[in-house]
Amino acid sequence: MYFAFLGTSGALPSIRRDSTSLVFVAAGESVLVDCGGSPLQKLLLAGVDPASLARVVITHIHADHAYGLPALVQGLILMGRRAPLPLSCRAEHVEPLRDVLRAFRLLDRAEAFALRFEPVGATEGAAVGGTAALGLLASPVAHGAMPNLALRVEPRGGAGPVVYSSDTEPCDAVVRLATDAHTLVHDATFLDRAQGRGGAHSTAAEAGEIAARAGVRRLILTHLDARDHGDAGPLLRAARERFGGEVEIAEELVPYPL
Repeated sequence: MYFAFLGTSGALPSIRRDSTSLVFVAAGESVLVDCGGSPLQKLLLAGVDPASLARVVITHIHADHAYGLPALVQGLILMGRRAPLPLSCRAEHVEPLRDVLRAFRLLDRAEAFALRFEPVGATEGAAVGGTAALGLLASPVAHGAMPNLALRVEPRGGAGPVVYSSDTEPCDAVVRLATDAHTLVHDATFLDRAQGRGGAHSTAAEAGEIAARAGVRRLILTHLDARDHGDAGPLLRAARERFGGEVEIAEELVPYPL
């Protein structure tokens, strides 16, 4: 039972880091959260069988979080998948995602598996269909004009919950969703506010504040701006000034046990 980052960058990737997405694996099933480029290859590099996918969650439809969906669907068709695949997203994003798949003639291919869209309610702690081993809850979060959701993953059987903030500015909804969680994976796009563009993301220090308020044990910083890919040490130090628990920079394709 573990999770792995398939990417840890903000919208601009680099040689070191691809756009942010995660996969949670338990009891032979997996849940993909956000969908960057070449998702099947990334799953394989992380040691995850794409056939094990039990659900996809798209937190929002900025390109870096959703542009790999057509490649994922086409790859699964070519692999011979026949079992339906649930896709959870905000209700506002169902039709845009369907339109993207239509543009690639992937939505209604006769030989394809059924991609079953399941809208997530815009209320805090909304239930999201999980798996036999993983429960999922979601809350809306603040990301400028873009509807978005954070995700809480609760392993069934005693392991500590993990909360993924998705892209967000500091947000009380994340504090409430992450209360009593073991790990918070939080947006840390910038070192300071002067570095930010548009204000719809968080600094590393702000991520530390959210972790402290939620009372989590561990904070993992992700969605890093390209200028910090070579040396994320300043981000670590800024977060540790606000949060006394464990603080890490997210590493790609490494299993994090639950």
